[in-house]
Formats: sequence, structure tokens, C-alpha cells
Amino acid sequence: MKSKLSAFILSVVVLLFASCVSTSKYKEAEEQVQKLGTELASCNSNATSAAATANSKIAALNGQVTTLSNQNAALVPEAMAYKELKSDAKAQRAMLDATLAAQGTSLDEIRDKLITGLSALIDSGIDVTISNGLLYLTLPEKLLFSEGSAALGKKSKEALSPVASILNNYPKVQIYVVGHTDTLKIHTAKFEDNWSLSTERANSIVRVFRDSYAVNPTRLLSAGRSKYSPVADNSTKAGRALNRRIQIILNPQLIALWEMAHQ
Repeated sequence: MKSKLSAFILSVVVLLFASCVSTSKYKEAEEQVQKLGTELASCNSNATSAAATANSKIAALNGQVTTLSNQNAALVPEAMAYKELKSDAKAQRAMLDATLAAQGTSLDEIRDKLITGLSALIDSGIDVTISNGLLYLTLPEKLLFSEGSAALGKKSKEALSPVASILNNYPKVQIYVVGHTDTLKIHTAKFEDNWSLSTERANSIVRVFRDSYAVNPTRLLSAGRSKYSPVADNSTKAGRALNRRIQIILNPQLIALWEMAHQ
């Protein structure tokens, strides 16, 4: 009897132990499943966010491509127009060069002759440049005039001699003489203001060209710019000296030639 009871008790203990082990493993497995589910949900969320970001970037890049394509399409007509304009300008320049050559006129040639003819005066501050189809000979005040005066002395007239000689070799070139002053006010019995002084200085030079060196007066034009076209700072003595100048501008009738090229 005792043997049968012991066997029964042992069987119950074994069953209870087995039941406890199964329940523990089940709970562990269930926890593992929940953990994996959480991780899977997180991965899915991250993947969705990354996909949304990627799609947003792709959309932005597509927008940029569209914008650039539209800009490129808009620039094509402008590029074609520029090529045509450049071609026309090249043809017009060739026509102008040919016309100037036919006239026997070359700004480079005149410039070189002026530099050579005035070599003795280089240290006085003269300057010879070509800009926008015009040749500019700049003469400082000290080379020609006393301060506040528009009278040309003997030495000043002699300084203009090589200029006039070169100008007479190119009879089709128009000659503009322009006076400039600094900003210091002048008011004398002869000159009411700087404009009067700058204009009369230009007049004095064209008279010398006409009367002393036989330059055709139909080629001559004089003007005064007063203080309104400075090339340096008027607040300094050196700057004011640079601004007090005479410009002799040579124009080989390029305006007329340009108009002719457009006919």
C-alpha cells in the first residue's frame, strides 16, 4: 500500500515539475515574441521615415531638374540672338576698319606718332590713350597755362606745334579740344567761374591751331567741362593738379561711319 502511494506521489511531483518548466519557457518565448514585435515595428517605422525622406529629396531634385530645363530652354533663344549679334558686330567692325583704311586713317598710327612727336614732353605728364574709338591726348595745365589764366605763352604755343603738325597729316580726323578744372572756385574780372576758364582755355588752343598752324577750322570744336569730369580726388593738391588739364580728342568720324554701316 505504501509502495503504491509513493509511486502516485512521485508521479504527481514529476507532472507538477514538468508543468512548471513548460510555463516558464512559454513566458520566456512570449516575452521574446513581444520584443521582436517591438523591434519589427521600430524597423518598419524607420523604413517608412527613410522612404519619406528619400521621396522628398527625389521630388526636390526633380523640381530642380525641371527648373534648370526650363531655364536652359529660355536661354537658347538668347544664345542664338547673341551669336547673331556677335556676328553682326564682327561684320560691322570689319566694315569700319575697311572704311578707315580707305581714308588712310589709323588711330594706332596717330597715337604712335603723337608719342614720338611729344617724347620730349613725356615727363611733363602728357598721356595718349585710345578708348571707344576715340584718341585722347591729355595735356596738364602746367604745360600750357599759368594758374587761373587762359593765355598761351610762346613756349606753350611751341609745345602744341608737333601736335598740330601730326593733325595736319590726317585731314579727315575731327578735333575736339576740352578744358577741365579742379573744384576750387575762381571769380575774377575775366572769368566768372571755372566753366568760363575751362571753355576759354579750349578756345585759346583751337585759335592757335587755326591761326598759327593752319589747322582747318572746320575740323575744330572747343568746349569746357569745368570741374564736372574729374580724374582724381579734388581733396588733395596732387589730385587737383591732375584734374586741371586739356584734352585733345581725335575722332576719325566713327559716328558717321557707324551710321553708314547700319544703312
